[in-house]
Amino acid sequence: MRKQWFFVFFLFLSLFFINSALSKEYTVKTGDSLRSISKDFGISVNEIKEANNLTKTILQPNQVLTIPEKSSTASTVGQEPKLKSVIFYTVRNGDTISTIASKTGVPAKQIIALNHIRPKSLRVGRKLILEKSAASSENGPTNEDDEDEDAEENADTAKLEKERQKEEELLGKWRSPDERQLFVKVATGFLGAPYRLGGASLKGIDCSAFVRKIYQIFDIQLPRNARAQSKVGMSIEREELVEGDLVFFRTRKPLGHVGIYIGNNEFVHASSTRKVIRIDSMETPYFQKRFQRAVRIKGLDNEGV
Repeated sequence: MRKQWFFVFFLFLSLFFINSALSKEYTVKTGDSLRSISKDFGISVNEIKEANNLTKTILQPNQVLTIPEKSSTASTVGQEPKLKSVIFYTVRNGDTISTIASKTGVPAKQIIALNHIRPKSLRVGRKLILEKSAASSENGPTNEDDEDEDAEENADTAKLEKERQKEEELLGKWRSPDERQLFVKVATGFLGAPYRLGGASLKGIDCSAFVRKIYQIFDIQLPRNARAQSKVGMSIEREELVEGDLVFFRTRKPLGHVGIYIGNNEFVHASSTRKVIRIDSMETPYFQKRFQRAVRIKGLDNEGV
């Protein structure tokens, strides 16, 4: 009987010392919070709460907390870690391949290769593949259901790519660089014309009607509002802008304002604040932070279709 009790006592002591070795103590300082402590020690808030039987998140200075050892990344014995096969990013207003690469830490070349896209072909709402796990790429699908899902996903991606390529087309070509310069002269010839919301004549015209009117002179029919105009033609990066491209800005709506780029970081537009057609710089703080998208409607042969 004594031997039994001695064994139980020895087991208790062993467990006590093992737990002590796997944890440490921390004295709470003024300004500490469970979140800041969890970051410092690299463990979750819930792990700290469980180790100290805490029901509230409020801490008191000089309170002593038991900090458990970091959770092992190894999974339960006999089970392999569950890896996420694909990671996605949904394109937002104003995103470019370079900004997405900066946000996610995934190289731009990898994003382009995984999604088979051109840098200037992003569409808001599109899901981009950022990476595939080593497990999914090396070992292949883990079961038939995964294989079916992969096949479906590939089919959907191919379908979307075909639709995108169909959408991403210029609506026409300039006959020469001179014609494009003439386009700019015609657009700036309207400077000073009055602005009127919903207007479409020289008595008063709004931003999208102005853009539509100028392109109509050069045999291109555009939709009536700015949002619809942003979905035609070919998406381009800001640094690729040339005369005649359309530039879109966020107002009360994500794509609420449009103008015509005329070179030298300037664009001509029907301004609702100044109530006239005028030229503004894209580098002014107001337009700099509200820029959303650039679209090419017509191009020269060397600018690609």
